[in-house]
Amino acid sequence: MALQYIPCARNDNKGEQITRNYLMSFLAHTDGILLGNYHLPENNSTLECDFVLFNQRGIWIIEVKHWGGRIEIDQINWKRGDGHIQHSPLISVETKAKTLATILRNAGHRNISVMGLVVLSHASAELINGDGLTKREPREDKIFRLDSSLIRALTGRQFLYRTDNRELGLKEIKGIVNMLVPRVVDPERTRIGGNYEIVYDLGYGPDKIFHAYQAVHLTIPGRYVRAKKYDKPTAFTTEALDDSMKRFKRDMQALGKMERHPNIVQMYDYQADRDGNDTYWLLLEWIKGITLQDRLDGGLPILIEEQLHILIAILNALSYCHGTNILHRNLTPACIYLADDGTVKLGDFDFARVPDDPQGTISITGQPLLLKVNRYMAPELRTDARTADARSDLYALGAIWYDMAVRPQPDEDINLSRLQETSLSPDARELLTRLLDSDPNQRPQNAKAVKRWLEQV
Repeated sequence: MALQYIPCARNDNKGEQITRNYLMSFLAHTDGILLGNYHLPENNSTLECDFVLFNQRGIWIIEVKHWGGRIEIDQINWKRGDGHIQHSPLISVETKAKTLATILRNAGHRNISVMGLVVLSHASAELINGDGLTKREPREDKIFRLDSSLIRALTGRQFLYRTDNRELGLKEIKGIVNMLVPRVVDPERTRIGGNYEIVYDLGYGPDKIFHAYQAVHLTIPGRYVRAKKYDKPTAFTTEALDDSMKRFKRDMQALGKMERHPNIVQMYDYQADRDGNDTYWLLLEWIKGITLQDRLDGGLPILIEEQLHILIAILNALSYCHGTNILHRNLTPACIYLADDGTVKLGDFDFARVPDDPQGTISITGQPLLLKVNRYMAPELRTDARTADARSDLYALGAIWYDMAVRPQPDEDINLSRLQETSLSPDARELLTRLLDSDPNQRPQNAKAVKRWLEQV
């Protein structure tokens, strides 16, 4: 189990969003659970915790302060450059740590390190110790910036400060979280915006770039959608967060232009999540049917007539996409939907290139493009995805056609000599060979040209 994030309440604070992104990125390969905006029970009230991290070393309550500029600190107060004075956040976070430690002891979980930390998420924050205030703050070792020292503290042994404290196993971590976080589902928390309600968890997409659900419209009977939830974006500064959110919204608007094409999965809407404005939902048409990958996995042969039907439909979709300067860049059989009514649709534009953003992707806008190498990837994409053009998508379509015709094993590379084993005509074999040429200049130059050739096969 890698680090799992569980939001417990709405999060609109930029400092908390940036800190969460940082922790989830740099602790991604550590086992544990991170609670966001958790309300710790305290008598008849609660103590709000920005984050509670559970990992092998113990439990960490993290208070985030997104203050910039000069900050004068002592044991009692923190004074900002604008003159605002606040009680030291170290006092409150240590109170929360002691309260949680008491709850755990009373529940039989003993000898666990529970530590409170303060994180300064603004890059310009400058600490000045004890200047004109009361006493010097001796607990500076519990104040961190978003840098490697924070990660070392959360993963090292320095805060297992008692010799009888012990490390936590995953089973105990899950048990503690289940005890602390109520599992009664609030009906409102299953809703996306005001119109849709989640009915089924479809799990994570490839490389966990999104979490997918089936949802149903609350007032339109039978209107189902595929809801994809993206944590947007990975940003560690205020400026990067704002910039990436603008890019994401722009990219969604670009995809929205394709929504009426009969061979493209329709996008209904995109909207911010009610629990945080750095998380977005993308609501897509629900296709009643299977993917081409499902069809291939089923083992039954795909006759040439069906191959051509699928290929022409996807060529229609690609021609439309390329005409709006959108490249798919991750075309595989899993992206092609075969509806029960016979319609073929192209979907899953998570790694698409949209106009004016050649380096970004829908799923990780503004970040370096990281595509999973597979036999559908054009050779030029493996060296520099930013140089991709329409011919890269056509290569992928050729590799998909190869799968339908040859039916290779999942881990088998493309071997053009195997085309002689198929029922493809010489003209079809020549076209497929051209599509799979390693040199983009030797391939057909656009989807319309391929379609014209196919119609003569």
